[in-house]
Amino acid sequence: MGKLNIAIVGCGSISQLNAPGYLDNPQCDVVALCDPVIDRAVAKAEAWGINPKIYSEYSDLLNDDQVDAVELLTPTYMHVDQIIDGLNSGKHVSCQKPICSNLDEVQRIEEVVRRSNRTFRITENFLYYPPIAKAKTLIDSGQIGEPSLVRIRTIRGDASNARIAVQEEAHKWRMDENLNAGGTLYDDGWHKYATAIFWVGEVEKVTSIVSERNDFTNAGVHVAGSPVNECPSAAIMKVKNKDCLITIDYASAHELPFKTKYYPVDEFFEIVGEKGIIWVTRCSGESLDLPPLMLFKEGLPTSYYLSSDWIEGFNGAAKSFVEGILLGRQPYMDIGFARHVLDVGLSVYKSSDMESVVYTSL
Repeated sequence: MGKLNIAIVGCGSISQLNAPGYLDNPQCDVVALCDPVIDRAVAKAEAWGINPKIYSEYSDLLNDDQVDAVELLTPTYMHVDQIIDGLNSGKHVSCQKPICSNLDEVQRIEEVVRRSNRTFRITENFLYYPPIAKAKTLIDSGQIGEPSLVRIRTIRGDASNARIAVQEEAHKWRMDENLNAGGTLYDDGWHKYATAIFWVGEVEKVTSIVSERNDFTNAGVHVAGSPVNECPSAAIMKVKNKDCLITIDYASAHELPFKTKYYPVDEFFEIVGEKGIIWVTRCSGESLDLPPLMLFKEGLPTSYYLSSDWIEGFNGAAKSFVEGILLGRQPYMDIGFARHVLDVGLSVYKSSDMESVVYTSL
């Protein structure tokens, strides 16, 4: 195979982050866009300086033999059928997280993935974000010894400070409990669970407290009765077969504007080992005036000045998908990894509802 022909399905706000990694990759061409709103797809094609085929129906795109692979940037409730139809049509499939809403749906997808000879992965940009990827290298090389704790802190700030506008319809389906399985700890939480698992291994059990707030404010719009905000919330997780815990917490500082090019969120990551500590000081936000990655070992700090623009994770994810197909190599977040991350996310809610420890389905 020479160049890979990619179709981007879904031309909403998130495509601004996912598309550049394909557009700038000499190993592929974006040959088609698909969106139910044709004008939106046309506008994206013009903004990106390309002349692709434009489709309003996903089924029509799948009948296009020129398309080798699809990047699905669509609402979560559409993922199951779109993934299955894409693989059954002979396309390689990359899909936006979360994979779907429940483990029965994952099983349906997995059955098709297992019998398909096409590449499938869930797009998880955090795993390709340079400071997070370098932290993984430091952990695996033994720089901090055996990890005993991963802390991931997320603070939601002033929504009026958002640099990426989210379309109204994207808010609507997220507010519908029949279409969306959860709020912040399901959607954004996916990134944090995946990162922690990537660093230290699978989660065996979970205990959590999840808030449901009725004062959620998103992009300045008050939405009564929405569970999406879920701040404050916290989860503690036990890593399988290791003396290692993961803590993931969310809080709101809704009157505080953050320094960010993207969403009004700020994150901080810490991995504590027997010989040292690693800090990842930023991700989608850039509030701390610190190097993006720091290693504390033998009483001394080492600073790593890596590329830390959040979009680099999306670019790396696109490159990995293309190279994975061309080289026959499975990119990060295969079906098994995706199933486990969803299992952990659902266990967070279950633990809070039951007020007890919940074991994952490992």
